[in-house]
Amino acid sequence: KGSIGSKGRNSRAARDGSFGLSAPVETTNSGNASDRAVAIEVYPREEGGVGSYRRGRSNSSRNPTADSDDDDNLNDATIDYGEVEEEGGDREDEGSRTDDDVEGNGAESRPKSFCARFFHTVLCIFPKVEPLPWGTFAVLTVWSAIPPACFILFFTQMGFGEHIYYTIAIEMGHYAYGLALGLAAFMFALYMLDADEWSSHCGSIFLDLCILVIVCGFVLLVLLIADQFPYGMVCLFAVFHPLWLLALKLMWYGAKDTRTYVSWLSGPLFFICVLIGVAWTAWVFSDPENEWNIVARVVAAERTGCAPNYDTYPDCRNKPGSDETCFYVEKNGDKEELVFPEGCDQSCTSVYNDCLNGFILWIGPVLISMTTFFLSFFCTFLRTEGAREKDVLNFGVVWIFLLFAMWVTTSLAGTAAGVTAALIALTLASFVASAMFIAVSFSKEERIHNAEAVFERLQQKYGKHLDVARALFVFTCAPIVLIYLGFSMMNQCIRRIGIFPCSEPPGEEDDIFTTRTRKQVNVMKSWDRAKIYTFAIYWGIGLMIFNVLVANLTVVFLSWMIEKTEGFGLAALTAIMCAVGVMMFLLPPVPGVPVYLTLGIVLPAKGHETLGWGGSIIYCSCVGLVLKLFSSALQQKGIGQNLSHYVKVRQFVGVNSTLMKAMRLVLNKDGLSVPKVSILIGGPDWPTSVLCGIMRLSLPQIMLGTTPIIFLIFPTCLSGALLYMAAVKTDSGNPEFPWAGTVSAITLSFTAIVQFGSMIVAAYYLEQTADKRAADVAAIPDDREVKEADDKAAHLNKCYRDVTQWDVVPCMAKLLLQISLGCIIASYYMVLLFPDSCFTPHSLTDSIDTNLGGNIANLFLPLGWVAVGLFSISTILIYLFRSWGQQKAHKLANGVVVLATPGEAPIESSLNHSREPHYS
Repeated sequence: KGSIGSKGRNSRAARDGSFGLSAPVETTNSGNASDRAVAIEVYPREEGGVGSYRRGRSNSSRNPTADSDDDDNLNDATIDYGEVEEEGGDREDEGSRTDDDVEGNGAESRPKSFCARFFHTVLCIFPKVEPLPWGTFAVLTVWSAIPPACFILFFTQMGFGEHIYYTIAIEMGHYAYGLALGLAAFMFALYMLDADEWSSHCGSIFLDLCILVIVCGFVLLVLLIADQFPYGMVCLFAVFHPLWLLALKLMWYGAKDTRTYVSWLSGPLFFICVLIGVAWTAWVFSDPENEWNIVARVVAAERTGCAPNYDTYPDCRNKPGSDETCFYVEKNGDKEELVFPEGCDQSCTSVYNDCLNGFILWIGPVLISMTTFFLSFFCTFLRTEGAREKDVLNFGVVWIFLLFAMWVTTSLAGTAAGVTAALIALTLASFVASAMFIAVSFSKEERIHNAEAVFERLQQKYGKHLDVARALFVFTCAPIVLIYLGFSMMNQCIRRIGIFPCSEPPGEEDDIFTTRTRKQVNVMKSWDRAKIYTFAIYWGIGLMIFNVLVANLTVVFLSWMIEKTEGFGLAALTAIMCAVGVMMFLLPPVPGVPVYLTLGIVLPAKGHETLGWGGSIIYCSCVGLVLKLFSSALQQKGIGQNLSHYVKVRQFVGVNSTLMKAMRLVLNKDGLSVPKVSILIGGPDWPTSVLCGIMRLSLPQIMLGTTPIIFLIFPTCLSGALLYMAAVKTDSGNPEFPWAGTVSAITLSFTAIVQFGSMIVAAYYLEQTADKRAADVAAIPDDREVKEADDKAAHLNKCYRDVTQWDVVPCMAKLLLQISLGCIIASYYMVLLFPDSCFTPHSLTDSIDTNLGGNIANLFLPLGWVAVGLFSISTILIYLFRSWGQQKAHKLANGVVVLATPGEAPIESSLNHSREPHYS
């Protein structure tokens, strides 16, 4: 369907958003049904643009019996997407070249110049606005600018923000908790009384009034807690601005289609975004008092009543036991200056690092500009002809870059702790606002159809893995689901009592849940519950081992190493750390980042005396690279290649799976490439190297592909050195490098971006390889021994599924599985919600003797031991359940009739017993 060219390759043009090409279509010409015409249409890149691909058409009047000429005629319309190796080697995917790679008309395409590519890249940061008449553009701009102007006037430092924002919070803030409780009770009452089903005229009016009360109460609540969450009003703006724009549509553009109207808003919103940025910049530079500096931060903190934090700077108090700082603000004419008496260090201003209130007021217009920019880009995605996938990707990259740039800037300004939460909340609020646009831009039928289409696509693409996703839902959301079921039972009781005439009928009389909840429960009951519960327990065990137990114990061990090696020389210290690093790399659960971080703390602490700080950090990074390459070689050759002789191991890793074959294709390519490097850097250290050995890949090529990991090692070692520098104190007790902690947070965030970004890129390229190079993947021969083992295991797995169907599982086995699931969920929620009550806080620079009393067991507090106990019980019970299931499955696979629960028919093997192999 849609094959073009002598090779019969499938064209991806019809579904590639970067250009428009139609596949060959069957047509009827002059009454001859067998004639075929190839129509390759060229869609403009932009509105009014020019296509860049040649088109061809086969001879419609040719002899229908001339089948041998069919491919030759089709070749006239073939587009050269890239080089293809005739001998079945690696070939570039047909859809890999887009309109960004070629330009001009004619049979031959030529690459763009560097300037053209740079200009095109720069243009990606701007939304593709719809052309509008100047009058319409001006009217929409004025109306759209009213909410931003009002917010800037009343809730930022450019207007009357300080007087309004904090007068309400300070004088009336004590009413916040009562208001929050009242709103929660009011919404709970509406749910219990089935407010969403009030369909009468009076009921609809009363419901609208209730919603108005809730909205007003929520806005007032955000104002009352502004001293604790100063970014709340910005998030409210992000949500209510789209409502204002939709109200304009109802008032002035009711006849226009909603999607058309929304697409019109992209230009005015982007213009407003730029206008706000220019106005704020002019305001900042118009008066020195409008700049943000140390004096402005201290003055804003004192004016808004923010308490200083003396935990890190105990010597910055005016006197012991006093809440006043040792420094003070003095007015010198029209200027305000900070005065530091003798013995008071300038670094003491860091006691106000946690005070975000004044900074949010100052940076508020920039945040408003960012939300308007987000909305402007989003409006382009709702154009009638739709948005290209590349446009959405470009926007995501631009948005992440803006957030990261702003976070780095605020970190350097000393306010990163609160800005991180502010940016996350702002992003979530912007997505909520975008969801509103989606809700009103499509009819109910369209939304249902689109949701079904998305689910169907997910089912086709990831159907085999949906149970894993359902298990993650069960593990993470089980408490929420239980609360929801409790509310549903209470709602059903109210319906049965009939105390409110407008409530929905109770449905089935003997049902404890409402009709809607019963449907949802039935859907969950239709799942393979034993399988999903098992996967959910595996999720919990994995998260507890890697994210809790291993993470905490690794930090304790490395801190012990740092403490014990403090008196060694640089050479001896390097040898010890290399030996320890190799040992830790050879442990499967241990990631590489803690090892690099420890190197960054230990080696520069000793090496800066001879090499200087810069030289010691470079030396540390080189040691980390050598350590990583040596450990990877050991893992690949010493572990992976030796394990490759065992069929069970090759079967366990799935060497015949599409994913492993795609990984082999990517890693087998010589030299450096983005997919190859992303897999070797983004993948887990031990499993990735061992898999390379199991697949018997070239060691030199894998080492070459691993060398770019220096871009992960260097910022991690730099972060470790900065953490050590932040802990160095002067004679007065204050930090010698007060900026080191802030910069280390930035470098650690860069490390996280490299690590997780490479993981995402690796997953993307593996999926693309499996999809676009399906023929190459299929051409890789299967491992015969593993295929035979898989065929045998397939029947055994089917038998296991049969004996663990929830309807036939005995009550005792069900109880084992359910208790195991409950224990692991309770254990993980304990350490997630109460980490300080489960574990003693311990960092790499802490001493075990001082912080843990010389006993590693003191890392676990009483609640932590309870969590570990529940984790152990869950592990034992799931092992017992799996053992029971495998025993039953082996009996069934060998032709033995397995008795089911009382009242059920016995389970028999579905294959011919005479041909059945024996499973032991």
